Amino acid sequence: MSGRGSVSDERKAGYVCDPAAAPIPPTNSPTPSRPATRGPVPGCRHEDLYWAAMMRLFCTTVVAVSAVPLALLAGAQGDRWELVGTKDDIVTYRREVAGSPVIAIRGEGIVEASILRVASVLLDTARLPQWMDRLAEARRIRAMSARHYVEYDRATTPFPLTDRDFVVETWVEIDAAKKQMLLKARSVTDASAPVTGLVRGEVLSSTFTLVPLDHGRRTRVVAEVHTDPKGSLPKWLVNLVQKSWAHTTIMGLRSQVNKAGVPDDPEVKALLEKAGFFE
Repeated sequence: MSGRGSVSDERKAGYVCDPAAAPIPPTNSPTPSRPATRGPVPGCRHEDLYWAAMMRLFCTTVVAVSAVPLALLAGAQGDRWELVGTKDDIVTYRREVAGSPVIAIRGEGIVEASILRVASVLLDTARLPQWMDRLAEARRIRAMSARHYVEYDRATTPFPLTDRDFVVETWVEIDAAKKQMLLKARSVTDASAPVTGLVRGEVLSSTFTLVPLDHGRRTRVVAEVHTDPKGSLPKWLVNLVQKSWAHTTIMGLRSQVNKAGVPDDPEVKALLEKAGFFE
């Protein structure tokens, strides 16, 4: 999905320099010398200083990546997950997706709580902003059942960018043979969705896979997401920021399941019992 307006919020807010006022030289021309002054560059607004800093970060990233052996980088070009790193016993991966400039992210970790408690927290839409990374607002706008519904989400972005919102369909799948519960989501167009002035992002795919461990005392969580925030954000910057999503989200989930007053969902319990998870 795209934003509701015909002009991106970044351009309206002045985050994009006017090409007519400050043209970019051809690639085969000498690099122009920078003005000695620290004041604003003619033709650009003050927000362009933000992008200048981002480009400096980009150059640093390019230098770092150039030191990685090509054999390692080649694994990211297909359907294979590429290891990003491990922190707090949470393993993060990234994957290039054919036809998309935005990477998919995967995180794996153990949560010290039953699958019932973990699933109850994930399906508690109203409390998602308490622990899910960068989520500022979440509410159900249409329900087909307790485990199949459409929700509206608003996500924060770093200053000076504007927030993004999403309209997503969420549903639950049970794999009784593998003793797995899957919570899936994807963006949809829905008449119940509010009309906002925000850029509407797209959740291309999202899956939380839950597997009970140690006779139900702990749960293995695998979180995969492929999200495009849309707008005129540089995709390299989107990919850079999204790498931290899996770790921050699973850490938040670990904290939320242990909070006082967080209830177990009786309908989820009945569903798990029917599938034989407690046998």
